[in-house]
Amino acid sequence: MYELVEEASKVLRTRPSDFDFETREDAEEIESKLSETMEQYGGLGLSANQVGLDARVFVMRTQDGIQAFFNPELTKVSQETDLMKEGCLSFPDIYLMIKRPKVCELRWNNAKGEEHTQLFDGIGARCIQHELDHLNGILFLQRASKLKLERALKARPKEKRKRLDYEKRQAYARFIQEQQEAQSNNSERDDISTREPASNSVVTK
Repeated sequence: MYELVEEASKVLRTRPSDFDFETREDAEEIESKLSETMEQYGGLGLSANQVGLDARVFVMRTQDGIQAFFNPELTKVSQETDLMKEGCLSFPDIYLMIKRPKVCELRWNNAKGEEHTQLFDGIGARCIQHELDHLNGILFLQRASKLKLERALKARPKEKRKRLDYEKRQAYARFIQEQQEAQSNNSERDDISTREPASNSVVTK
């Protein structure tokens, strides 16, 4: 698993290099580790430069599971836009209303180097554009007005408290569930150990 770089890191503001399938053999490893890291931090998407990798690739949750997109390129975007709240793993507890095209067409390579082109809409299209911004050295903070950014930064401590409270509740819920499962398993073992063994003797008359 990788670790997220600090939010002040220049890596987040630098365009990573294209992934060269002819000279590199770690595409599947990057896909696996990026996916694991995204899962660990609870994200919808994660770009390589967010963890300090110089590679033009991101991973994203899709209907078919987590996918990796190597050397992604937008080929079309819709004129119709929508405004939605976005967050970012690199800037926890900051949420901003960002306007983006509702539909986009993406061309990319999978981890085997095979080329694909597909239309995306809704959350998928938004996530792709957010991750492509990362791969172009653009932060979602730059997509918001100065006033919106100031308000989001002011609300950041409150959002952090909300997140920590939620994480505590989640941890407590997992603890209770684990205790209940352990008690259930112990009860099953105790029940098995107290049963009378089957008789192997033969009774003749």
